[in-house]
Amino acid sequence: MKISMRTMTLAAVLFAAGQQIFAADLTLKTQKRVLKEGTVVTVVEEQKWDPKKTAIVICDMWDKHWCKGATARVAEMAPAMDKVLRKAREQGVTIFHAPSSCMGPYGDHPARKRAVDIKADPEVLKILGGEKWCHGLPTETDAKWPIDQGNGGCDCEPKCPGGSPWRSQIDTLSIDPDKDFITDSGVAIGSYCRQNGINNVIVMGVHTNMCVIGRPFGLRQQVRLGNNTALMRDMTDTMYDSRSWPKVSHFKGTDLIVEHFERYICPSVLSTDFTGEAAPFKFKAADEPGKGK
Repeated sequence: MKISMRTMTLAAVLFAAGQQIFAADLTLKTQKRVLKEGTVVTVVEEQKWDPKKTAIVICDMWDKHWCKGATARVAEMAPAMDKVLRKAREQGVTIFHAPSSCMGPYGDHPARKRAVDIKADPEVLKILGGEKWCHGLPTETDAKWPIDQGNGGCDCEPKCPGGSPWRSQIDTLSIDPDKDFITDSGVAIGSYCRQNGINNVIVMGVHTNMCVIGRPFGLRQQVRLGNNTALMRDMTDTMYDSRSWPKVSHFKGTDLIVEHFERYICPSVLSTDFTGEAAPFKFKAADEPGKGK
């Protein structure tokens, strides 16, 4: 039987469309912690998310931080994070790059212009009250913060001087000029999501115990907006000085913060849900004697 070129082309198009439909389902293993019979237990649930209804927000992955240790860890994590972004973008997930206070260098970037054109949604404005930090949710009432970050969290020796040296997002992270957005506006991100049927929001970046949770586009505000919110727990880092209470390693401090979030803020997911790799990202120093868990 002869098959015309037109039929073959149509078949190829239908096959490609079928592949896209198949790839449309994101399978995520969300992890949360719940109190059961007086004991906190970990609950893992497999969920299917529509990528067209899913967004990733990248928090403050700056080119440079006032803490040398923080700068080094961002640089180490960024290549692994970019793998996640590329995979997510291929599947149709919306990507928001949010390097706070660094909008200037992106003035002519299409992804920045696209974000500036977002119309503020009245309901989002009402809920967020403008570009405000969120310092707590009702679910956090009486919950004890698991680490002492009162000294700023730098665990370098000697301690790094303060300041605001960041100028842009680290250039390791790819920005698609035709698809992505660049904005540090919680109202813009929330408005775009609401206006486009996006109700699944994953936040990644730094620092978990500061900007990731509190920024106008951070986890708490995403929860307040009613979004199905998750932290990508292996694509983040804390500002924690291991010499401070509870005097555990820097990386254990991150684990404690993530566990706190999973109980009081929102579930977490792993990068492997996107990349398909066997193991999640881990900082090299986490395996060094005296520095790991």
